[in-house]
Amino acid sequence: MSRRRRAAHAGRPAAHGGRRSPRAGLRSRARAAWPTVTGTGAAASATLGLLVLICTFVAVAVPRASLGYRTVVLQRAFAAVPTVQKAVLADSDLSGLGEPPLHPRQLEAARVQLAAGLHRDGLPLAAPTGRWQWSGLATGSSVLSGATAPALRHLGPPQVEMLYRSTLASQSTLAAGSLPTRVVRGARSATFQVAVTTATAARLGVRVGSRLRTAGQTLVVTGIVRPVGSASAFWTADPVATAPELTQLGVDTTPFLATAAFVGPAEMAAVQSKLGGESLHLLWGFPLDLRSVTADQAAGLQRALQALSFLPALSSVSPNPSSPAGSAGVNGTQGASPPLPVALSNGLTVILAPFVATDDAVQRALSLLFVSLAVIAAVVVLLGARLVILHRDREFTMMRARGSSLRQLALVALRGGAVVVLPAAAVAVAGAVAVTPGPASWLSWWLAGAITAVALAGPPALAAWRHRTRRGRAGAGAAPQSRRQLAAARRWVADVTLVCAAVGGLVILRQQGLPPPGSIDLFTAAAPVLVAIPVALLVMRGYPLVLRLLGRTTRRRRGVVMIVGLARGSAAARAGVLPAFALVLAFAVAAFAGMARSAVAAANVAASWQTAGADATITAPEAGPGLTPAALRAIAGVRGVQRTTAVAVATATSDQGFNLPVAIVDPRSYAMLTAATPLPPFRAATLARPGAPHARVPVLVSPTARDIVHSGSSLSVAGRTMRVQVVGHPYSFPGVTSGGGFAVLPQWALGARAPPTTAVAVVGQGLDTAALLATAHRAVHGSQVILRSQVLAGIADAPLPHGGFVTFAQGAGAAAGLSLLVLALTLVLSARSREMTLARLATMGLGPGQSRRITLVETMPAILAATVGGAACALALVPLVGPSVDVAAFTGTPVVVPLQVNVMAIVATAAGLIVLAWVALAVQSRLARGRGTTQALRVGE
Repeated sequence: MSRRRRAAHAGRPAAHGGRRSPRAGLRSRARAAWPTVTGTGAAASATLGLLVLICTFVAVAVPRASLGYRTVVLQRAFAAVPTVQKAVLADSDLSGLGEPPLHPRQLEAARVQLAAGLHRDGLPLAAPTGRWQWSGLATGSSVLSGATAPALRHLGPPQVEMLYRSTLASQSTLAAGSLPTRVVRGARSATFQVAVTTATAARLGVRVGSRLRTAGQTLVVTGIVRPVGSASAFWTADPVATAPELTQLGVDTTPFLATAAFVGPAEMAAVQSKLGGESLHLLWGFPLDLRSVTADQAAGLQRALQALSFLPALSSVSPNPSSPAGSAGVNGTQGASPPLPVALSNGLTVILAPFVATDDAVQRALSLLFVSLAVIAAVVVLLGARLVILHRDREFTMMRARGSSLRQLALVALRGGAVVVLPAAAVAVAGAVAVTPGPASWLSWWLAGAITAVALAGPPALAAWRHRTRRGRAGAGAAPQSRRQLAAARRWVADVTLVCAAVGGLVILRQQGLPPPGSIDLFTAAAPVLVAIPVALLVMRGYPLVLRLLGRTTRRRRGVVMIVGLARGSAAARAGVLPAFALVLAFAVAAFAGMARSAVAAANVAASWQTAGADATITAPEAGPGLTPAALRAIAGVRGVQRTTAVAVATATSDQGFNLPVAIVDPRSYAMLTAATPLPPFRAATLARPGAPHARVPVLVSPTARDIVHSGSSLSVAGRTMRVQVVGHPYSFPGVTSGGGFAVLPQWALGARAPPTTAVAVVGQGLDTAALLATAHRAVHGSQVILRSQVLAGIADAPLPHGGFVTFAQGAGAAAGLSLLVLALTLVLSARSREMTLARLATMGLGPGQSRRITLVETMPAILAATVGGAACALALVPLVGPSVDVAAFTGTPVVVPLQVNVMAIVATAAGLIVLAWVALAVQSRLARGRGTTQALRVGE
């Protein structure tokens, strides 16, 4: 068939009896139903759906991403700690109580009750409980004989403790023999069956069938086991359970091996009576399942664990059902003996405390962005709803003329909005969840729900308000003067009410203080919104007066650009409160994010100086002559070096017997070094020699060493003992560990006894670090060089603060994007009247350039007013929320860098907003030129 005949055949209608495909029929029905549901606002409804999609995605994705990276950091911290710290351990001391022997069933009953109490406290216990939780018993150590390993000849006799573990069979595999099952009792002694680990058998030289003696009892090795998961809390709760440890009790004592052997459940009563001795403990282990713990749950977990740590021995061990709630324990007979105390412990609070403190401070700053962005997104969606109502205005007017009630009108608008809003919100949530895998954030769901509710309620509410009862309009038309006065009065009442509510909210915010750690107070997070309300109202009520004054001054000028532009701008200002509020809030959010980022950057620099103490610190190895004068001269000659200070590090002994490092320095040299740095100035007189002959020696002591060295105590350094007077508490010092305990002595206090120089601090702008590294390694073999730039990189790249730093940038970008949407919607909402005005003026000879200038004069005053209002809002936020933003949390060091006004951040934000406005104007002007004058006039018919 030729091409022409195939084309003709394809263009013919389907044969009689032919059927259309189901997909084509469904597509045609959907195409026909779309105008029925959306009416004359089909395109505007699609725009509303797109806005809901964008805004809901931002509201869900940003908090989820923040929670995701915070949870990743928390899980990494969990993975880095030993498993014994990730378990709750219970211990009951039976030593010297003379209790009847306990049965394994009683220990299991106590374990069940303890687990129930921990579960009620909200602790995430590992499951299944039958394998991971365990109960047990441990005796004290006693001398072991019968071991035949050759290495034991050079050591003291080993000591063994007897252990019982309820889940030994599931936590190990048999390498040889069998697990212990029975005990043979004698008149004065007994023969116990025991099992040892493969490492214990190898170190002691025993095998299956070996007979050992301890405390007058015989131990027969019946099994050798291999641990399953040797890093688990089951094996690490007792250090010698897995393998023997070499132990030395004193300098003059002979070292020996401390080891352990396991007994079976049938032997537990005999172990208590024969081997209990002076030390006997009941043990329970409850590993925690931390895989599903999110960063938002870390504070609650910390509080639950601190309750365990700080309330020891409050639970009791008794199977008596009438025992108090929260108690668990074992007695030989019910009610015969008092309950035994149980001490609960956990080592996880060591890492949870710093994480929760840092995370809480970071989240408090980021919550200001999340809520504000959601409010701006809600305004964007509300402007999209106004666009829908504007395009369906004639349709709704016709419905009202035909007798439709406001309820019917609202239902039609609700149906038209829901058909695009709900699918768009569902797609946005699904997309946000897909791109931000991880735990669910309750804040994101609240914000997404609020945006969706605004998108659903906006069209019916606006339609009902726009087409309210005709009676009120008729009465208002009969008295135009009174109608204007009533409208003005209502507007003033609404403005005063909003301002009073916002100011009252800010006052309450300052009085209530900060929320507890791990929780976000939405009222506190809404501080930028509360500040933006009165600022936006003041701007939008004030700048029309300025436009009116400018209009009066331009009446005598020739041309229509200024007259028409200012007139239209003044008219638009009366209805532009909502866009102005959104722009002011977006400006404040972006400027605040910029100021916070600059404050964090400054805090990082300050923290690097506080930690390093100099641009570079060269430390000599412990073994060797230290830093010789030739090496010091070579380092001082490196390009860019301005100041150097030699430091000698020695070990001092306090009058309490504690050892700590002490840095010995020349006060004048160190004072000149700090003068060339951003560090607080150090006065050489602080460590100057006192006038009295036997006065105390002034010293600097780090905060962590205050309990070791205080004014009036003595220090022994390099063979000299001196009384000291503490005159300062530095956080760090060159040559000693940052953040650790140390002291700083003046060089004159030791005189000729001063040890050789072991470190040198270097300061200089434009320091050639490569040459410094080469010179240091060449002059001092094995030296260590610490660069402040490396310290700064480590502080800035810390996972949790770095994630918050990135989120600030994301928040500023989201605010800029939402600002662009607000500007575009504002121009679209006023596009019809603007195009009609310009088209009519074009018929009277108005040129294209004049049209563009009129549009610029009309819109730019509102943008400038929003810029001024946003700058005022950003300036007000600094003293308002500055105390609640802990910049030190982003550095991990106790720096003092308050949140301050950054003029450059405000100027950059203002320039960005003006650029966005120019882009929106250019696009709108290009679209208007594409439609042409004739079409604009026909649209207005």
